[in-house]
Amino acid sequence: MISPQNRTTKPLSLQKRLVKRMMSSPDSLRRILNLWPPLRASGIRITEITADASYAKIVWNRTWKNVNMHGVAFGGTLFSMADVMIGTLLQRRLGSGFEVWTRSASFQYLKPGRNGVNIEVELSDELVEWVLHTIEEDGYCNVPYSCMLKNPDGEVASISHQELHARPRGGGKRTARPKHASKPRGYILEHMATAIAWAAFSETPETLTTLLSSMRRMPSQAEQLRHVCAKAKEEAGWDDAQLHKFGVPGEYLN
Repeated sequence: MISPQNRTTKPLSLQKRLVKRMMSSPDSLRRILNLWPPLRASGIRITEITADASYAKIVWNRTWKNVNMHGVAFGGTLFSMADVMIGTLLQRRLGSGFEVWTRSASFQYLKPGRNGVNIEVELSDELVEWVLHTIEEDGYCNVPYSCMLKNPDGEVASISHQELHARPRGGGKRTARPKHASKPRGYILEHMATAIAWAAFSETPETLTTLLSSMRRMPSQAEQLRHVCAKAKEEAGWDDAQLHKFGVPGEYLN
């Protein structure tokens, strides 16, 4: 008779074997993910992963079983397309001595996701080197990453913003004063942009609404902050000193 304990441990050991097989090569990773029941049932298919795991393309294939009442992709399906691959690719590039987790994520739904909606994920050598260097200095690295999901005609359907947490496997040792936390990145830039927009244009709701709407269509949080700072200077008469009070680094004021 199989005990309850054995029932739980056997699937876990199978899962560990599958994960090990997945990470053995990019092609194995692609093939196993394409058979993974949650992705397969949703119509999500990884069509390409390069040999160095620096690039991947994911496509959603529509069937009558995976559409919502409007005949387009569920929002959760689009979210999953980004979530499944960004951390997985980074994990592969860093190597078996590291682990990567999704720390936080936000998603902007701009247009319906139609048959063939796709996402391209690319991790540059510079990004990977920065992550490894930061882990060496601080013991971990919170990695911001943004990407766009596009319909077959090139129309942007959604924008995904994620922050990944990369660290040595098992946790590692963190420094008491992490250096990479001294510079705003990712969501911090977006929060700065939102705060400045409200402070600069709270008396002109129509301008504020238009500005916030344009922000959510921008593919990176750095672009959001630059855009809002420029608007505050051009239309609200702000100067650099006022923007510095919000902690905006000089590189976003030009």
